[in-house]
Amino acid sequence: MAAQEHRDPAPKDPLLPQPLIVTGHLVTFDPPGTEIADGALYIDNGGIIKAVQRRADPPPPGFAGAAQVDTGGLVYPGLIDLHNHIAYNCLPLWIAPDHSAPWTSRDQWPRDPDYKPSISLPANALCQADAKAVLKYVETKAVLGGVTAIQGSAKVGPVFEGWMVRNVEDETFGTGKKTVNQSVLRLSSSAQYTAAKHDLDDGHAFVYHLCEGTDPKLIADYNGIRDHDVLAPKFLGIHSTALHAAQFTEWHTRGGSIVWSPFSNIWLYGATTDVLAARAAGMRICLGADWSPSGSKNLLGELKVADLYSRTQLGGALSPQDLCAMATCDPADALGWQDKLGRLRPGLHGDFVAVRARGEDACRTLIDSTEADVLLVAINGYPMYGTDGLMRAANAVTPEPIAVSPSLARTINLRDPRIPDADMSWPEIVQSLEVARTNPGAARTAAATREGGEDQLIGLRPDKPWDDPALNPRLLDGIAAVSIPELDTLTHDASYFARVARATIPGGKLDGLRGYYGG
Repeated sequence: MAAQEHRDPAPKDPLLPQPLIVTGHLVTFDPPGTEIADGALYIDNGGIIKAVQRRADPPPPGFAGAAQVDTGGLVYPGLIDLHNHIAYNCLPLWIAPDHSAPWTSRDQWPRDPDYKPSISLPANALCQADAKAVLKYVETKAVLGGVTAIQGSAKVGPVFEGWMVRNVEDETFGTGKKTVNQSVLRLSSSAQYTAAKHDLDDGHAFVYHLCEGTDPKLIADYNGIRDHDVLAPKFLGIHSTALHAAQFTEWHTRGGSIVWSPFSNIWLYGATTDVLAARAAGMRICLGADWSPSGSKNLLGELKVADLYSRTQLGGALSPQDLCAMATCDPADALGWQDKLGRLRPGLHGDFVAVRARGEDACRTLIDSTEADVLLVAINGYPMYGTDGLMRAANAVTPEPIAVSPSLARTINLRDPRIPDADMSWPEIVQSLEVARTNPGAARTAAATREGGEDQLIGLRPDKPWDDPALNPRLLDGIAAVSIPELDTLTHDASYFARVARATIPGGKLDGLRGYYGG
């Protein structure tokens, strides 16, 4: 979950974080396009950026003896994934065996005969067996793609701030006050609309799955949101694929943002959001990777899908800078977090990702970077993942090796004695999930023993209404006999692209994606 804001200064304790100096080519997004070719990022021991400046300039006070990390690469704000469903992200890309034509609405594919045995039941079985291990695995998938904040963790309980990436719905930045609400469930009653409007009137952001699909009848969902005065500056409409210029123009007058997930839209519906019409209307556009059954493995992957779509379907209308803003400063602004995240700016939290230099334009570099190019990811200046040398230079508390793929080794920081639930190593996570795959009952017993009893287990439920056992208790009947597939791999690898190649995508809209990965 979110990197905690609890690390108060205590210089005599070597376990507590110390000030951090990160050098490299800084891509600040403050404003977009601002770069410092040989820069230094100063993050204090409370996780706040104190200065963003040239390396040669005098450091701010308080950084004598600070840890110094020379990335030798490009440093960006941490990526913010504004659309995901993390409870499903141990599962592979889904291909419905008896379905070849695109669906036209999100009401259709959950009824496919293969959906329940391939997605709903395995996701529930894993979450019931060992929710903590699932969380650790899927957050690792996110962070190794440069993600430092992710939406789609709403069905986690008990909620805690502290590990590994920021949970958008429950992140409070140490204040204890939530500022984001969400709904995957389509609003339909006056009470639901009123509750959503009340949240927005209170200054909260509201993240909502809007008009998902291509059926024109879906516009009724937008009309309901509009007519009940739910459109507002902090209303975020995920997908919005059934909307057209008229709706976007009208929506913009009320304020708000769109969250675009092109891979998942194309995979399920053969088409995606009319982002050019939305942009022409003045809408802010953000990116989300969606979920592993129909999306990218992380937001770094989704950047490539957006770039491919722009180049092949939109005549290159979206520049690299446009696309990278959709993953950094734009989502922060959409949530009302512009004073917290999304830029490298003094006063903001020290979330960043460093990647290898490629001899390209800075935004082109981020888009073209793969998991192998990620050098360091930190939240509040706290090193989470990266090369062994950079992790140790950044004073990682308990660095341990992780085999990201057969050819890619990195170091990760999964355990921290100061943080509740940061207590599983990578081998323990994988072993727990493999036990869950073969014997969910035994895995749950082992997890309860490890955590000190059933009442101490972390809870995690799929957040799609048709898969939530709190809404559909019969889903758990006979769950011990469910066939659970092998864990989804961490990177966009050959097995991923083999599945992509098996699908029939109208218009070849995903052709060329493998080329970003050297294939």
